[in-house]
Amino acid sequence: MMDRPAIQFGTDGWRALVAEEFTLPNVRVVTQAVAEYLHAHPDRGRPRSVIVGYDTRPLGDRFAQAVAEVFAGNGFHVFLTKTPMPTPAISFAIRDLRLQGGIVVTASHNPFTYNGLKFKPSYAGPAEPEMTRWIEARLFHGPIRRIPLSEALAEKKVKWVDLESRYLKFLRQYVKWSVLRQARFRVAYDSMLGAGQDLLQRVTAGSRLKIIPAREQVWPIRSAHRPEPVGEHLKELAAAVRRERCDVGLATDGDADRLGLVGPDGCFVSAQETMGLLLWHLLEDRGWRGMVVSTVSSTNLLDRMTDHYRVPFKRTPVGFKHIARFMRTEKVLFGGEESGGFGFKGCVPERDGLLAGLLILEMLAMRRTSLTTILRQMRSRFGHWLFERADLTLDRPMRAERLQEWARSDSAKALQAGRGNGVREVQTLDGAKICFWDGSWLLLRPSGTEPLLRIYTEAKTPAQVKLLLWTGQQVGKQAVGK
Repeated sequence: MMDRPAIQFGTDGWRALVAEEFTLPNVRVVTQAVAEYLHAHPDRGRPRSVIVGYDTRPLGDRFAQAVAEVFAGNGFHVFLTKTPMPTPAISFAIRDLRLQGGIVVTASHNPFTYNGLKFKPSYAGPAEPEMTRWIEARLFHGPIRRIPLSEALAEKKVKWVDLESRYLKFLRQYVKWSVLRQARFRVAYDSMLGAGQDLLQRVTAGSRLKIIPAREQVWPIRSAHRPEPVGEHLKELAAAVRRERCDVGLATDGDADRLGLVGPDGCFVSAQETMGLLLWHLLEDRGWRGMVVSTVSSTNLLDRMTDHYRVPFKRTPVGFKHIARFMRTEKVLFGGEESGGFGFKGCVPERDGLLAGLLILEMLAMRRTSLTTILRQMRSRFGHWLFERADLTLDRPMRAERLQEWARSDSAKALQAGRGNGVREVQTLDGAKICFWDGSWLLLRPSGTEPLLRIYTEAKTPAQVKLLLWTGQQVGKQAVGK
């Protein structure tokens, strides 16, 4: 008898290698457990309806159909998207249509060798850990109830749904469209072959904005393609910005819930500074106020801005689900993470890459100056911090407790970030974060989605960043026994 796969939910959903653990039988097993969770924990103010979507990965539509079949077999009315759609569009639909929840078939920024399932409960944000633990405990504990798609469609238990117009209308209403549509920017856009597709062109139709695709959609997409909007993966976008003389370049990840930003010089703007730009725009240009929430891996810029504008600021463990919890219970203005996921006041508790990109364009239109100038102004006013992240590949998952034990040791407290710049504070909110007296810091934590040790650092000079990154790599290798 074959061993059952160890299906576990990570930072946001279950992800696994296609044809290894991510198979149709296992997708049905996970969906059955999710359906049982929704039966046991219904939102009693809503009908027994759910939504299923998917991104552009190969066979995504087939996996989504398998999810819909199991939901239908468990007595749910299912809305199934006709085409690939961003995760934030699915979350928006859960709120807009008042559904019990939904599943998005996506592995987000992971390579196309992966696929995954993101479960969104009725509040339309990432599932809480206690929810996913409940689901994991129900895996393989009973029969799979499913209805073939053709039969479910005929009986109207599954219904095709087109979300595009509804979602794009929301995006246009959220931004200052009267300002944005008059802007004459040239904008390069890279969907990274993901669910963003041509949605930026569609949402800005009728404006004077010129949206220039950074690359053409190709099929089949190479399995090694990694739709993560970070500098090393945005060479096509940078080249398009320079070639087409664009004012800005925007990129979204595989399910379009993250944003990558490229300046008019073709240089990547880190997600940390993008986070600072978005928050500054909301506080200064929009004049909005509210709590700011970000993760332990986010930039010092947020501390400086929230102090200046006298708004509350909270840090959480890494993972947008922790930010989303505050968005559901507090008056949150902005939530952001260093991986490029940003959430906003008045939206579902979810990241939205397309909305973040539109707000960057809105900022440029309202300030009537270049992104380069705005960056220079932000750095002058709130500090210029350099950020780097490196990943150490692991042979097996690593427990965060092991790093936390090291963080409490004398060797951690003896680290130096340059001569005379010793450790000011050691934090163990998520992994191990070493904070130095000049404000620089080093963070080590296991990834919640892949077998990697994440190493983050922020400092004032390239030499200091290099030193801290090297230090983190040495500590990481010792911790994993390399």
